[in-house]
Amino acid sequence: MPGPAAPRIPSCAAGVPIFQTLPPAGLAALGRTLRHRAVRRGQAVARAGEPVEHLIIVAAGQLKAVRTSASGREQVVRTLEPGDFVGELALFSPARHENDLVAVADSDLCLVPRDGMQTILRRYPEVALALVEALAERLAAAERLIADLALLDVGQRLAAELLRMAETTSAAPPGGEPRGPVTVRLTLPWAELAHRLGTTPESISRRLKALAAQNLITQPDPRTVVILKPRELARLADTPPGDPPRCRS
Repeated sequence: MPGPAAPRIPSCAAGVPIFQTLPPAGLAALGRTLRHRAVRRGQAVARAGEPVEHLIIVAAGQLKAVRTSASGREQVVRTLEPGDFVGELALFSPARHENDLVAVADSDLCLVPRDGMQTILRRYPEVALALVEALAERLAAAERLIADLALLDVGQRLAAELLRMAETTSAAPPGGEPRGPVTVRLTLPWAELAHRLGTTPESISRRLKALAAQNLITQPDPRTVVILKPRELARLADTPPGDPPRCRS
């Protein structure tokens, strides 16, 4: 393992929520099983149909899970930020990647082999419980996304997504409503967001202009959206006030 990459490996594991209950000895044991991988923007980390052999942790950068139709149309199923992981289903039984996993930006990854991760789960049951909780949250997020695609129009889906992103930066208590304007910094290209919402970049652009015309948002620069009226945006998203969508991914 190259010297410069090695110091980042233990912190990679420590930054993942499911590993936060591990004692120092557990983190050290996990660190010994990890290997580091650097990928460039646009590089494929895994392809749909390939066997899942590792738990893949994003240490830095960003990945996207993409499903491509026979006609070539792409749907971004999920975006992975630092601390996120994929490949956990293979910890319980052999599995294959259901989507292409592609780097959105230059990224540093940590890969935990299946047998090494299973050893950690047997030795530290609290990690297994945290993993199950993470899977339950991801399932709930997937169900909300399916409901959004089926029931909401593009404008409503965009409003809901802006509220989801705002929740991670607002001063509101969990499940509460943001207090005043909230600044949202886009971490992925608008084209990627459009794919995730099942629409086109042109449609997203038109909807953003419409929201600005209603004085619900403003865009100080192309990568930043300021939500001026979170309550009214929640109404537009067909979301009860005080109960904005809580799905991050």
